Amino acid sequence: MATFNTIEELFRILDDDPQLLEALRARLLTQELLALPAAHAAFVAEMREFAAEMNQFVAATNRRFEAIEVRLDRLEEKVTGLDEKVTGLDRRVIRLGNDFGVFRGSYAENAARKSVDTIAIHVGNAKGIELDEFTVRTLDSDALKDKARAFADLSDIPQGERLSFYESDLVAEVRDREGETYYIVVEASYTCDESDTDRAISHANLLTRFTRKKAYAVVAGVRIDNEIRETVESGDVFWYEIDDRDLKP
Repeated sequence: MATFNTIEELFRILDDDPQLLEALRARLLTQELLALPAAHAAFVAEMREFAAEMNQFVAATNRRFEAIEVRLDRLEEKVTGLDEKVTGLDRRVIRLGNDFGVFRGSYAENAARKSVDTIAIHVGNAKGIELDEFTVRTLDSDALKDKARAFADLSDIPQGERLSFYESDLVAEVRDREGETYYIVVEASYTCDESDTDRAISHANLLTRFTRKKAYAVVAGVRIDNEIRETVESGDVFWYEIDDRDLKP
């Protein structure tokens, strides 16, 4: 058996005898340590395979995200187009609502004109005026202008108020058999609101001023807004209810 006195001599002996080196390694190292290089090599191979799979997964995920982005872009274009259509539809609905409001207002005014005699009787009854025999004459814009001109001094009446007066929905001169005269000033709407009562009262006051005759403010419509009920109940303005059926052409 080989002997040695120094570490260097031991190294030379082991270098010269691989079997002895392996026997010494097996005696000094545990089985786990001996198997470590092989395990490390297996781990490295497994990690490389995992990395390759992850690269494939990431690439596939990126492709999916790119496809989703394309779809989102297309969806955004569709939503933008839908928004434009909805905006256009909103404008049409608003125009339709405005047109329908004008349509209903025109028919309410027409219904009031056809019912002018009845309105005169209702106002007369409410004011205690006997109308067993009477005549009614409607006044157009030119007639109203003549009434204003006859008054002569219009300097303190704003032009806007005068123009609004000339464009009254309906003004009628009512004369009983004794020749007593009064006027009814009607503003007609499908739903009567504060703007109608304000106009009717203002126009009636102007007509009284121009003619020195009593003029009664009337609002005629199918419905009445709650905000003017107090004004109607106070007697400042008379409400004539139009039946929905009267609006049919």
